[in-house]
Amino acid sequence: MEEGPKGLRVRVNNRWHTISLKQIGHTGLFSLIVDNCPHEFFAEERSGGFDIVIGSRAYSVLLEGRERRAPSLPAKALAAEPTKAGDWLVLSPMMGIVKEIYVSKGDTVKAGDTLIVIEAMKMNNDLKAQRSGRVQRVYVSPDERVEQGRALLLLG
Repeated sequence: MEEGPKGLRVRVNNRWHTISLKQIGHTGLFSLIVDNCPHEFFAEERSGGFDIVIGSRAYSVLLEGRERRAPSLPAKALAAEPTKAGDWLVLSPMMGIVKEIYVSKGDTVKAGDTLIVIEAMKMNNDLKAQRSGRVQRVYVSPDERVEQGRALLLLG
């Protein structure tokens, strides 16, 4: 990564790209522009790197020579591993407030089980599992405001 005449530049597979990165609010949502092509993603810090969600795909990014810090551009990424085939990312279908979370990491759920309740426009909306699986990760907390498309949890 280096500072170029048009902003930050990063080299990926021996090819240089111009980038711009901005955090949107305080939710972990970021706007990334790579060679004038916009992308949005969620980043959550964890020990040694970040968990990143782009669309419906989740990645684990390990950082080289970095101490724990607030999410920023994951420079010098050593690895970006997608989740296992068959994992299912539950996204918020609407903007609202997380009222209740009925599952925790490691819980087994069946199709039809209520996972999370989101309040939107003074109505509680139950989000139900579309399939059976085990909760791999919960990305939100009760009383947290979420935007439409926000990653809520990961089922494996």
